[in-house]
Amino acid sequence: MRVLKQKKMYEGQRDMLYNQTFNLDQVSFAAEGLKDAQQTMTALKSANKELKGMMKTVKIQDIDNLQDEMMDLMDVSSEIQESLGRSYNIPDGLDEDDLMGELDALEADMGNETEADGMPSYLQPDTETDYDSELNLPAAPTGHNGAPHGRAQAEDEFGLPAVPRASLRG
Repeated sequence: MRVLKQKKMYEGQRDMLYNQTFNLDQVSFAAEGLKDAQQTMTALKSANKELKGMMKTVKIQDIDNLQDEMMDLMDVSSEIQESLGRSYNIPDGLDEDDLMGELDALEADMGNETEADGMPSYLQPDTETDYDSELNLPAAPTGHNGAPHGRAQAEDEFGLPAVPRASLRG
């Protein structure tokens, strides 16, 4: 009987220690939660202060004005693009069938011109007299490319003056 009483006493002490440990854990957890809340509050205050400072430099009216200006510039750009993309001498009511008919007629006319010698008339030699001798024009210049007299200037593969090697960097 004495052992049973001792056992109950030990179990009671154990339960009391478990409850004390549980209470200490809860207090510790609450303290950590408060520390986290304080850090969060400090971070929020700092962020709030920074945002207020930034908001002083940025005004909603300035943003609205900037957006309006951008919209106006985009409208002007669109108008410019439409103006540049406008086609000339093509009426609005012209359809593709009319254009194809006109193309066929032009091809037929060109076919008539080329049937004689197989060459369009604008490529055939002139049969008119030579008026150059009557105009007394000077001869066309030949071979002078701006180089000092007696010194030929080098040309690149496109016939342009070559860049001197000393001026190339790389």
